[in-house]
Amino acid sequence: MDSRPLFRDGLFADKTVLITGGGTGIGKQLALDFAALGAHVVIAARREERLRAVVDEIESRGGEGSFKLLDIRDEDRVDTVVGEVFEERGGLDVLINNAGGNFVGPAMAMSPNGWRTVIDINLNGTFLMSRAVGLRWLKAGVPGRIINMSATNAHNGSPLMAHSGASKAGINSLTETLAVEWGAAGITVNAILPGPVRTEGSDERLWTDRSTVEKLEARIPLGRFATPEDISPLVQFLASDAGAFITGSLITIDGGDRLRTPLF
Repeated sequence: MDSRPLFRDGLFADKTVLITGGGTGIGKQLALDFAALGAHVVIAARREERLRAVVDEIESRGGEGSFKLLDIRDEDRVDTVVGEVFEERGGLDVLINNAGGNFVGPAMAMSPNGWRTVIDINLNGTFLMSRAVGLRWLKAGVPGRIINMSATNAHNGSPLMAHSGASKAGINSLTETLAVEWGAAGITVNAILPGPVRTEGSDERLWTDRSTVEKLEARIPLGRFATPEDISPLVQFLASDAGAFITGSLITIDGGDRLRTPLF
């Protein structure tokens, strides 16, 4: 894949972008790409070592970044971190709710704690972050962009992912509701629905059986799972002026996976 930026240099100059889960996978790619386009990127997650490594990489490339330690399930900590970002950066332009949790397991064997954990991270975390940021935008009377990371398993009945699918369906509904409630204030809220994505984390937790991966990829019209590099440009588009009139949209990016016909 061509690694050259798709957008003009300095597109997000003087902008601040807050990305949850920015230490690995899609979040890391987003952080690197937004910084390359001039944004100051704040990444927030629980593991300091990974966050620091991403910020170091951003700075080694001439960009600006910082990090915050954050568990998005912790309401008080969410409010503290968001408040610090607004104070330190003089505001915030884009919130990307990217942090998420997942594991593979049949619903019948899933523990209530396992169910709650994924719902709490994916859905409740997205709500808490959106609420903390949205309240400040609304109080200050300034516009903003929220981009939520959902998934196609919100509506395709993916086996072994009842918890994840339910959480992502909730994110979709929350996205549409906030878009309606906050639209008059100039706040746009959209969600991106990737299909299967290859990251270091997903390879460790989800795509551990190569033969299964090959069968799943064979059913995708474009012939492969997505990569973080496939997802990032769409996020940048929605955050840019070109996406100013898009809100409440649930945008699928899956290589045509939703159109597949079972072959076996």
